[in-house]
Amino acid sequence: MNGVKRAGDGEMVTDPFLIGSGLRSLRRRRCLLWAVILLYVPEIWVTLAWTHSGRAALITFYVWFLFLWNTVILVAFTRCPRCRNYYHIKFAFPLYFRHCRHCGLAIDADKRGAL
Repeated sequence: MNGVKRAGDGEMVTDPFLIGSGLRSLRRRRCLLWAVILLYVPEIWVTLAWTHSGRAALITFYVWFLFLWNTVILVAFTRCPRCRNYYHIKFAFPLYFRHCRHCGLAIDADKRGAL
């Protein structure tokens, strides 16, 4: 309809440049998710060491949790660069596997030359 490609149209992108740039974006988002997860322990430790306050640690936890929530949503609703469906979601909840839940495109397919 009007030349707009939507998820579920059944057409897959075949341009290796577009797929490669989409996979790089997906890998950056996943790296950001891991960074936010791994930041928790040092962040709480520094907060407790500097303030000696449970209240400050709780506020720090809430701020960290907001960042985590936003990052999880950002990664979960990233679209596959080949099939344009959600990369990590097939049914009700995200599964953070290293391949598309719909077309099976591996997250490192551009690096391996498997496009």
